[in-house]
Amino acid sequence: MIESRIDVHESDPYADVDLAELPAWWSAAVEAFRSRPGPAYAPPRFADGALVPPVVSRLEATHDVDIRLLGVDVREGDPWEIRVDGTRVATIDRERTRDGYTRYGITADAFEELIADAVGE
Repeated sequence: MIESRIDVHESDPYADVDLAELPAWWSAAVEAFRSRPGPAYAPPRFADGALVPPVVSRLEATHDVDIRLLGVDVREGDPWEIRVDGTRVATIDRERTRDGYTRYGITADAFEELIADAVGE
């Protein structure tokens, strides 16, 4: 898998990657990160290593909702919110790893259950 080959500490970890072969959300993020100083893009992950964006996209389509993971007036170490259609349904721990990506303190399966409960299914 490409996510295990990306080292955000390299000058351009995507130099040998055909961005057209990545999902649209990923290639767009790579391009956006290239246009600013700092580390390369590394997709956020759940505690079990699953990538966050495809799980969120699938759940949004399944339940016809908008899901956001966001920090509101947070400092480092503060929990973030999980919102479904603008309503906070839970808070979640997150950390920035040494590998350069964000890891949320919940597994993909537990996140899916949380969203299903939030939408009443």
